[in-house]
Amino acid sequence: MKNFNTQYLTVLMMAVMVYAASIHSTTDLLKDIRQEAGKLSNDNKSLTQSDLDLWVTKIECNQTDVDTFLCFANRALNRTRHINSFNKTDKLIRQLNQYNWNHNTSCVANMTNVEITLKALLDDIKTCTTKI
Repeated sequence: MKNFNTQYLTVLMMAVMVYAASIHSTTDLLKDIRQEAGKLSNDNKSLTQSDLDLWVTKIECNQTDVDTFLCFANRALNRTRHINSFNKTDKLIRQLNQYNWNHNTSCVANMTNVEITLKALLDDIKTCTTKI
């Protein structure tokens, strides 16, 4: 079994949660984000596409909540950006930046020097997803 560290789990959780936030979307960019999140999980050989599909049953929040979650995901992934072993997150980060910019989410202006703990992030998004 792979020896997980906190940063690896953060990236993996973000991939799963971004996938969850975008699973029911018809927006093309969110479909791309979903695909990239799925690839990131598959690359880590921890979750398959079917695992992701089973993990998420529905989104219980409205579009504003999804946008807020994607903002949090963007911030959390940005914290791992310069770690060599996580350079595959760059495409996902770029897609999240583009989505947040295109949708004028308030987080774009407030992305500098923001720290989000894993616990705070989970508390903020747990109402948006349901795990089987």
